Amino acid sequence: MRTRMMAVVVLATASVAMAGTAAAGPSSGRDKPGGYEAPVRPLSLFRPFELNEKVGGPGTTGGQFSKVQIERFRCSSSGDPSDAVDMSCDDAAFGQDFAPDNELAVAVDPNDPDHIVAGSNDYYYRFNNSTGTRQAIVPTGFFTSFDGGATWIDGQVPMRTGNGAGDPAPAFDARNGTVLMAQLENTGGLGGCCVAQGDVTVSRSLDGGVTWTEPVMVLKGNGAGIGPANGAKFWDKEWLTVDNNPGSPYYGRAYLTSTLFQNGLQGAYVDSPIFLSTSDDGGATWTMPREISGSNSEFCTYQETGPAGECDEDQFSIPAVAADGTVYVHFLNGQNEAAWEVPFDFDSQVMVVRSNDGGETWSSPVPAAQLEDGLSDMPYSVIGRQTVWGHQLRWTSAGNIAVNPNDPTEVSVVFSDRGTANPNATAGCNFDAPGSAPDYDPCGAGPGSHIGISRVVSHDGGRTWGLRVAIGDSSVNQWFPWSGYLSDGTLVAAWDQDDAPPPADTFHHVLWTEDGGIEPLGSPEHIDESVTHWAGQYTTQWPAICGPSGSATPGKDCNVFHGDYTGLAVGSDDSIHVVWTGLNEFVTSPQLDFYTGSVHTGYRQDAMYARR
Repeated sequence: MRTRMMAVVVLATASVAMAGTAAAGPSSGRDKPGGYEAPVRPLSLFRPFELNEKVGGPGTTGGQFSKVQIERFRCSSSGDPSDAVDMSCDDAAFGQDFAPDNELAVAVDPNDPDHIVAGSNDYYYRFNNSTGTRQAIVPTGFFTSFDGGATWIDGQVPMRTGNGAGDPAPAFDARNGTVLMAQLENTGGLGGCCVAQGDVTVSRSLDGGVTWTEPVMVLKGNGAGIGPANGAKFWDKEWLTVDNNPGSPYYGRAYLTSTLFQNGLQGAYVDSPIFLSTSDDGGATWTMPREISGSNSEFCTYQETGPAGECDEDQFSIPAVAADGTVYVHFLNGQNEAAWEVPFDFDSQVMVVRSNDGGETWSSPVPAAQLEDGLSDMPYSVIGRQTVWGHQLRWTSAGNIAVNPNDPTEVSVVFSDRGTANPNATAGCNFDAPGSAPDYDPCGAGPGSHIGISRVVSHDGGRTWGLRVAIGDSSVNQWFPWSGYLSDGTLVAAWDQDDAPPPADTFHHVLWTEDGGIEPLGSPEHIDESVTHWAGQYTTQWPAICGPSGSATPGKDCNVFHGDYTGLAVGSDDSIHVVWTGLNEFVTSPQLDFYTGSVHTGYRQDAMYARR
């Protein structure tokens, strides 16, 4: 998946380079530090760094392995879920003792809260230390537990075609007795500039998540969607949910949403609306996709192409099903010009659409919240992406949507942003993004770009929305929230949170409950000292603000990508299942650190789980 990249807005009179959260294109699903993840804008200003990573063998310069070998690989892990468990087995086979898992998602069996399935972007690296080339195959990893998260099977979901997958979206289908895993599939690497295919597929498991079928094609892309292809179509950031409410008239229906990025001539951006496909037979067959993001002439005013008022410059759709079968879909949209503090700022707005007939027809999109995540609102990383002040991680403002199980009309959305506009922004400053070293802060967002978690609530089925309410600790940076409801209507959420005011070297993933405060989960995560996705791979001009504290080379080893979201699911017994990307195990990689002449070391990205 995931998230957001430097892009170019082509104006009638000039080409203006801009980057950031609200300006991007599709994610490649591969190594992804520079992968696109937000709505809008056509061409890449910087080359997507992950796209020249070839497909190769295990974690050193020798040997070969195939996609089939990787998909067959299985191992196991165990731990105490009342503390935190590393679901990834970290076996030395295929270099898994240093390779990352990130972008975690989780689902719980509605009939058995001890039966859990999670997914990740699961990396298999090879390094050519004579040339500095990084080579990768990135399938979708799965983790399955039948004992409440104490032990886990760690494996890979098959890929139908291509050599890259990811953006996992697991779901249980209680009526049809299946477990589903949606994923992206694409073809990239081989030394080229571009990523092609851009498909969305769904794999099915009939044994609870132990073995998986060859995926079913749901959404078919074509052409180099990340690249200069004419008329390419690239599906990105899919999400999957199932109506598991026996009283619903659509019990057993699976809903899959995704963004369709469409290119014009030479890869020029056309639009990126949200589409839906559904399945009533446990994911075996799917309907033709239909566009659901709709029109709103008051709030979708900027138009790259197409009819006025169409809300078609979108990303990060998440569907959720109410107990009565009502379906809600939330997505980010970048077309509300009235909310931009400077021209072409592209702040996101959270839009929500609703269906009362199983996805056949949809309401017009309603704005739930106006975010402060525009091109002028945040500092940038060395790869040209908006980041959290004090770090280099790729940041997105998106969270998710959840429905109260006791009230189908109560809907909540959580998100992360700075809350107020950057007072230092001036017209045109965003045209200089990402700025220059060592600050990478062209609009002076700097220390004032504190980001926190907020919630908005609708009590009338998404027709109107209340004011945003900040939740959590306002003194530190917080990002990547995910939420759910307990059976009594209490909202719970989890997110990444710095351990100190910026600049901080570590963070914790934390669990927040509406009536119980914040609990840190697991160990400190060392985001500024990463064994993979480290900043010094991409530039010799390291960021000044990033740590770790006391390092002789501050900024060099800062992580630039640890996913674009985390996960949370609530069981039928009100157990809370939380997954996130951890960086708490110091390891050695076979990759040569060309600054030191030794192999590179740092903290590995692990698939972490906790149950509360």
